[in-house]
Amino acid sequence: MSQRFTSPYHNPLKGTLLTLAKPHLYFTVSTIMAALFMVPTAQAASCKIPKSYYKNVSCTAAPGYFLAIKDYGEPVALINSQGKVVTDLSSYQKVDATKMGDGLMPVLRKGRVGYITMQGREVIPPIYDMLGSGQSWARAASEGRIVVKKSGQFGVINTSNQTIVPFSAAISDIDNYKGGRARIRKNKASSWIDKNGKPFEDFAATPAADRNESRENTKSNVSANTPKNVGDKYDSKLPPRTNQSVYESMIEEDIATDSESYQQPARGFTTLQPNQQDGKWGFVDDSNVVMITYSFDEVRPFSEGLAGVRVDNNWGFLNLGGEVVIPFDFDNNRILPSDKATETPSFVFKKGRAWVNNLSNGAKMCINKEGSYVGCE
Repeated sequence: MSQRFTSPYHNPLKGTLLTLAKPHLYFTVSTIMAALFMVPTAQAASCKIPKSYYKNVSCTAAPGYFLAIKDYGEPVALINSQGKVVTDLSSYQKVDATKMGDGLMPVLRKGRVGYITMQGREVIPPIYDMLGSGQSWARAASEGRIVVKKSGQFGVINTSNQTIVPFSAAISDIDNYKGGRARIRKNKASSWIDKNGKPFEDFAATPAADRNESRENTKSNVSANTPKNVGDKYDSKLPPRTNQSVYESMIEEDIATDSESYQQPARGFTTLQPNQQDGKWGFVDDSNVVMITYSFDEVRPFSEGLAGVRVDNNWGFLNLGGEVVIPFDFDNNRILPSDKATETPSFVFKKGRAWVNNLSNGAKMCINKEGSYVGCE
């Protein structure tokens, strides 16, 4: 279990990052109001706020960088671990420090989205549409590619602002790139494209290690690549829904692989309990002391050392230390209700597997505790 922390910096604004509290001592870490969202990474759960003369300072998805904001959320600056200003952000309406990827951070100026380096250089000027309102206005850069909108149409650019996937009204959504591939939805059909924007048809022929590379990369680089991007359309990483044989071949292969590596989880400390306050959920210990702050719209109880938690419409998983160990990649709308009273609920681990998605035909999709897709049975 990760080391707990508290912060001496109180934030008067509503909402917090993932924060752990000691008995009878409850402080909160200032929220990133400019992004209107917590940093859902292990970095946020373990970072230490530096001393500075700024009133509101919070962690970011990039180690060693911290966001200073005004009382009402406007960005002021990025500062380093010594509390020194690295980048002046006062010229932007918003920044999203939860979506730092490939060394870039989304910024908003006059309602247009662009991307800057941690040192403040605009590598992609603010010329793109907001992807959505609220928390979903921009995506993180992922594997050198960024999903953007222009004139209301989806497309993909690289980090040099060159168009990779041409903007088209026929495209309804594009997932972030993972493992060199992205799913694209066009004319109500799903397909896969490579990093050059070319169709990638033979998904079943891809080695299992490559298929799951996206989750391994996301897990190992979670501090730089926040779930997709929380508030966006999020990676589903599902195979094309029209190709059931592909899905079946994936499940058969993953069952064989997972059955060799699965070990019964050790029984350990699991005394944190869900608790609700002011419409948000968090976790308390046996003494009713808040151990993981009230940051979530819905939660599941801890099971096998992990708890499913939802922010907006997307689910991820925390460990008992409050760290996000499986990113917020799972859309709540892709879970079909079940009338089986004895069935394990969605986003709850049982025997090392958790149900996280349904295909259009109703078939379940599950993940293991590494975040890789496996069979549900």
